[in-house]
Amino acid sequence: MKTLYMVKTNPVIGREDEFNRWYDQVHLDEVLQISGFKSAQRFKVTPEQMQSEQAHTYITLYEIESDDIEGTLKNLRQASWLEMTDSLDFTSIDVTVVSSLGEKITAG
Repeated sequence: MKTLYMVKTNPVIGREDEFNRWYDQVHLDEVLQISGFKSAQRFKVTPEQMQSEQAHTYITLYEIESDDIEGTLKNLRQASWLEMTDSLDFTSIDVTVVSSLGEKITAG
């Protein structure tokens, strides 16, 4: 079963470059040092949407490989050594953990 840790975020207004540098050069590598986190990929929300109102500008997907998802999340919560930034709008963070319901299906 594949588990994804999905983080929706926004930078502080006027600090997007700093936010992206921190995320790409610091944060992703730090999170991947936590046991169970296997990969990470960032996305930017595009202007083309099915729903015009989008609350977040960026989405990061982390893949977790663990038989103990709760333990992996506990390790993340306890990682006080993570270097955070004040260019991240902490009031807008939205985190969701999802597990796959089956195998990935691809187009014919």
